[in-house]
Amino acid sequence: MAAERGVVIIGTGLIARFHEEAVAQIPGLRVVAKCRRTDDWDAALAQPGVGLCLVANASGAHDAAVFAAARHGVPVLVEKPIAITTARVDAMIAACEAAKVPLGCIFQTRWSDEFARLRKAVDSGELGRLTYAAVQVPWWRDDEYYTKSDWHGTKEMDGGGALINQAIHMVDWLVALTPPVAEVKAFAGALAHPIETEDTVSAALRFEGGALGGVYATTASYPGRPKRIELTGTKGTIVIEDAVCGSSNAGAIPVEHHRRAIAAFVESLDGGAPYPIDGHEARKSVDLIERIYRDAGAV
Repeated sequence: MAAERGVVIIGTGLIARFHEEAVAQIPGLRVVAKCRRTDDWDAALAQPGVGLCLVANASGAHDAAVFAAARHGVPVLVEKPIAITTARVDAMIAACEAAKVPLGCIFQTRWSDEFARLRKAVDSGELGRLTYAAVQVPWWRDDEYYTKSDWHGTKEMDGGGALINQAIHMVDWLVALTPPVAEVKAFAGALAHPIETEDTVSAALRFEGGALGGVYATTASYPGRPKRIELTGTKGTIVIEDAVCGSSNAGAIPVEHHRRAIAAFVESLDGGAPYPIDGHEARKSVDLIERIYRDAGAV
């Protein structure tokens, strides 16, 4: 019987609780430490038998947690976004590669049936030549979501607002399923909340090969509506709306997709298929978001 793999979770908020619940459902894993303060990270990661670090703290501190895991030679899987700038992503990748530590990112909706359907349609050529691709995340957060948090909606620790926090899963789908984005035109603003970052973004995209598209992300659309992706081409169109989690409530997402993502990462460590969202793959969504913010004057 294989030895049990000890898990250290860095972060103690809502998403960290999802990580803990997912770990409890995966044979061979056991949480041995949950850390909030940076002073605790090294001692937790140095424990005998630790074989996995899950990073679920504030987005702006993901890189520090990854550097700690790399120092201790512990494979590390990071909640989205992997970091809040591409420069920080690059530093994380470099640190893990130097330490020969596997690095991955949890974009758990990649393990949904809906994403699998889109992936199959794109890879099979079912849609023909892509002509348009767009995502929408028209959600709502009340002011307390921001005012009761010490990092949501801040440039330093959130890296932005609705786009990098709420909409990044759909941006991840977009960059995974389409050619690279050649050109971005964007606008952003804080229209409904007292925050220093945006609560609404609208961007027009032109992809390599000529297809057009867009990104709309907001936490200012009361009471919140389904998120949506549309891929259309010369032979077909697919539109999927929010069957993945279906809510503007951050606590309403199903734990199953986190379980699948963490299990896939562990399987890759044990010689299974490579984990599909390594640091380089996770960088793609951050890069597009950074470009949208830059064009909108939000950075």
